[in-house]
Amino acid sequence: MVRSSLPAASRCQAAARPRTLEGEVKTEGGVRSPRTPSLPAASIAALVLVAIVLLALGALWAQRLVSGHLVTPEPAPTLAGEAVMSPGTTPAPAFSLRDQDGRPVALADFKGRLVALSFLDSHCQQQCPLQGEQLGIAERALGARTPFVNLVVSVAPATDTPDSERAFATTHRWTGEWHWLSGTPAELQAVWKSYGIAVLPGPTGNIPHSIALYLIDRKGYERVGLLFTDPKRIEQDVRLLSQS
Repeated sequence: MVRSSLPAASRCQAAARPRTLEGEVKTEGGVRSPRTPSLPAASIAALVLVAIVLLALGALWAQRLVSGHLVTPEPAPTLAGEAVMSPGTTPAPAFSLRDQDGRPVALADFKGRLVALSFLDSHCQQQCPLQGEQLGIAERALGARTPFVNLVVSVAPATDTPDSERAFATTHRWTGEWHWLSGTPAELQAVWKSYGIAVLPGPTGNIPHSIALYLIDRKGYERVGLLFTDPKRIEQDVRLLSQS
């Protein structure tokens, strides 16, 4: 057995002596106390920054609290048409026809303005009156200064006349600028085809044809395709496009 070289009393005193902790300092009377660590200046600055951020976030959330309920921002309105084209991706096919006054009218004439382009028959008794009514409702909802030009391409050149076209516009209370366009069969067929409009010509009566309304922006690009399901959609999309 290996014995300690210290006397017994010395060994007891060594065992009873308190251990010196790292970070302690000696005070008067021999009492030791822990040293208070000091924070670097960078750490203090970081804590202040965190506090400022938390205060800012708290103020933001407080503004959104009304009567104890969190107020979430409403989503931005979006175009409501059945077909929506991205800006600058789909140029509207060009055309030039004559309106109800016999004046030449080209789509390019309306660069810088919104255009609502539809395909109608002034004598139709089925879908065309409903479409004409929706255009009128949208125009009136948008106010006296309707922000779009109403262009109609005839699907019944054999029976549409300036008088029947004006009567159609009056019946449905079109308040803005409108042009009812016609031309030779070849000219019209080219326009129908370029806009995907199928027309089954007949001698008289209702002429079956595709239903479509195109909204064309100020730069001449197609932005919306609608199927005349709700005049509020026309109104909403015209408002949105007029702001862009």
